[in-house]
Amino acid sequence: MRFYILFASLFFTIFFSNRAFSFYTPSISANALFLYQNSNFHKEDANPLNLDEKPNGFDVQETELQFYSDVDPYTRLSLLLSVAPHYVTDGVKISHEWGIEPEEAFAESNVISDVTLKIGKFKGAMGKHNTLHPHAYPFIGAPLANDKLLGDEGFKDAGVSAAVLVPTSWFNEITLQYLKGKGDNSEFNSPAAAQGVGLVHWKNLFDLTDSTTFEIGGSFAQGGNSFRQTTALSGADLTLKWRPSEGGKYTSFLLAAEYLSRKQSQAGLTDEIGNGLASWIQYQFAQRWTVSYRYDDLGIKNTFDPNLLPNGTITRNSLGLIFAPSEFSSYKFEYNQTHDTRLNADQDDTEKSIFLQANFTIGAHPTHSY
Repeated sequence: MRFYILFASLFFTIFFSNRAFSFYTPSISANALFLYQNSNFHKEDANPLNLDEKPNGFDVQETELQFYSDVDPYTRLSLLLSVAPHYVTDGVKISHEWGIEPEEAFAESNVISDVTLKIGKFKGAMGKHNTLHPHAYPFIGAPLANDKLLGDEGFKDAGVSAAVLVPTSWFNEITLQYLKGKGDNSEFNSPAAAQGVGLVHWKNLFDLTDSTTFEIGGSFAQGGNSFRQTTALSGADLTLKWRPSEGGKYTSFLLAAEYLSRKQSQAGLTDEIGNGLASWIQYQFAQRWTVSYRYDDLGIKNTFDPNLLPNGTITRNSLGLIFAPSEFSSYKFEYNQTHDTRLNADQDDTEKSIFLQANFTIGAHPTHSY
């Protein structure tokens, strides 16, 4: 008898939590990324003062825990916690410590027709790739320009946002954002009081055929920096997607490119300028298999910190193979060849690295942007 009572209690708890109280019971999901890397630049004798030289071998890349739910018929709340190792050094060796932080925490409202309002901490609409979380990256790492100019965490901060859908025959959206400017991004972080960052993004999406879409976007952001001057970001992105209406489960094609520029000012010095371009293709040749290639180019002039960001040009070729048994798991193999002006311990200016990544998701994970 006790078993039946327990079973009935469990049934009604699940039934009503999923139906009667769906507005107040948050959906929960978790994602875990496991990574193995091996590079001729990241050996045991790597410079312990350079935290970019993460040791070779296996590690937990990142885990994410996400909660999201409708607060009421007008507002939706999302909270995403990131748990990841942070590399530190004592000047002798590199080790890592675990940290947890709210990667995003924001509320959204569609109370105004054709306008999406947002408040909280979120990823800025600076281009297309910056809005992605690591488990949704098309490659294991971010493009060189995003990594070096926006930081390894990307451009995110606390602020307010309004995305306005323009009434045209195609998808036409203008996003206006004002961010605090004193968050995780060193390219801003002005010491002046109440000096934030203004950002605008314009997105256009066209249906070329029943199987093909074309997206073009432009972005610009400007705000005060730690040198009591200004930093400006500008960018453009293009995406062409093809997935046939019949057989699209087994084959698809994507061609994308993204340009990103950063100009930093400092009193008495010539402006530091960084320009980067990433272009990549993805071809799905079977239900669970995709092959991809990306080319990165990043140029720096008049650098403020030669140790952190040296003058010159960095190029990278990336070749990847993805096996995705389902929408909740995937395995990536990637080979990178990076040509840099800096040398490793063997006086080699070309880094050769391989990566193996396992990606797992459980729970009611929300859909990604198209």
